[in-house]
Amino acid sequence: MSPRAEFIGASLLVAAVLTVGIAWLVGVERHAGMRDVASALRIAPAVLLAAGVGAWFSTRWHGRVVAMGRHWKPGGMTLRTLLVVFLLFPLALAAWAAVTLAIDQMAAASPGNLRESLAWLPIIVFYGSLAAIVFGAAPAFLLEYFACRRYLRRQAVPCTDPA
Repeated sequence: MSPRAEFIGASLLVAAVLTVGIAWLVGVERHAGMRDVASALRIAPAVLLAAGVGAWFSTRWHGRVVAMGRHWKPGGMTLRTLLVVFLLFPLALAAWAAVTLAIDQMAAASPGNLRESLAWLPIIVFYGSLAAIVFGAAPAFLLEYFACRRYLRRQAVPCTDPA
């Protein structure tokens, strides 16, 4: 597996673990049932989309920096990666909410009012992004740091070993 693919996979894994962990923690704190926790995981596709695209952009950014002769440290790459991910998350959340709304409009026997549903979109994006930053920034930095460190080590030392 290439270092880029491994880094993107690790970033997706970090995003998935954080999303499930935070949903579970909030559910345990509120004494919510599994149905409430599963409801909180509805934003998981948006989280994974933002993390995957953000990690891909970060590796492209790193490639341009290396071509210019500069080098990143793991902490700096982690900050840059999370900056891109947190900037992409509102867009991913809006896209995911629009897709689910469109599926609801097409598949439901009695779909809701489209205008009322679209009125909730800015609120969902704002509070979803705020929750991601408040609950996810520090744990994401701690976990993503190790993925960035491994990616930078694999980029620095060319190796023919497939493992």
